[in-house]
Amino acid sequence: MQKIVIILLLTYALIAKDVARVKSIKGEVVVKRDKKIVTLKIGSKLYESDLIMSKKNSSIGIMFNDGSRISLGAKSIFSIKKFIVNPVKKEFDVDISLIKGKASFSSGDVGKLAPESVKFHIPEGIIGIRGTKFMVEV
Repeated sequence: MQKIVIILLLTYALIAKDVARVKSIKGEVVVKRDKKIVTLKIGSKLYESDLIMSKKNSSIGIMFNDGSRISLGAKSIFSIKKFIVNPVKKEFDVDISLIKGKASFSSGDVGKLAPESVKFHIPEGIIGIRGTKFMVEV
């Protein structure tokens, strides 16, 4: 049984492609991935289906593979549901959510090539849009 679990984890590692990396961090920020909680650090990879949670007095800066950036403030919860940006195959599908907290977002290639493919969900709150950059608080 243990060998099967190890093989499945290795297979997932080979097919799972990271969509972003942690560029800056202050305090404690964790990610919930596959029912596990992992503390993030600079350079940590982020994947589709990740749920990022910043603690009190904490913040994080994330850069996606297309150059999009997001900064999250303290006590924020952010979900990467889907992040597909493949200009060669003309595949664009970005589905991200700020569930709680503060964020500042700046789009990368997806904002230039297919801005209509970006879905940034919030339950309710205030949003200010300036071109491909905006700030939001939930």
